[in-house]
Amino acid sequence: MDPPILEQLREQTRPAHVALEAQSLLKTLLSSRLTEREYGQLLQSMSAFYQALESELVPATTALLARHPDPDYRYLPRAPLLANDIRALGCGSPDVVHPPAALRLDGSDAYLLGVLYVIEGSTQGGRYIARHLTHTLGVSEDTGASFFNIHRWDNSWMAFRHWLGRDLARHYEDDITRMIEGANTTFSTLHTHLDQWQILTDEK
Repeated sequence: MDPPILEQLREQTRPAHVALEAQSLLKTLLSSRLTEREYGQLLQSMSAFYQALESELVPATTALLARHPDPDYRYLPRAPLLANDIRALGCGSPDVVHPPAALRLDGSDAYLLGVLYVIEGSTQGGRYIARHLTHTLGVSEDTGASFFNIHRWDNSWMAFRHWLGRDLARHYEDDITRMIEGANTTFSTLHTHLDQWQILTDEK
């Protein structure tokens, strides 16, 4: 059973999570008629999102771990994985230079933990998506789907859950509202980003 802090996060972010899963690009990703072009478009949009976010997220997470060391949890940057997948598929660089919607941190540890909750939790959905991509497009972690196969070599979700529920809960239990805000903002910003990216690429 999850600690109370994780249960609260899950329950209070459920509507935003469900709304993101219904986003058009993500729904297409899980279609049985998914094309390589559509998959490449999704990878490019995710790459732009993570490139913008991780310039802040990586150093902020490193600093948080310095204050609250954990033997197991480390953040694995996603942008390099996405860049490798895009190269593996032979996709060209997108014409969109700046991401349509960028997620910014607010400087608080609780907000950062909410953002990490969403990112690390997404690796669980990646398990299903990875199998689907192998079935529909024949791509694997070595041929264009390393981003969705993080779970194969990095158990960051379990490590993050333990770190948050065991070591950080007592430090940030009074900031759960800020944590929930960080998680909900991550879901909603990614949703907006994908919507706007789709509009921009469809116009080209």
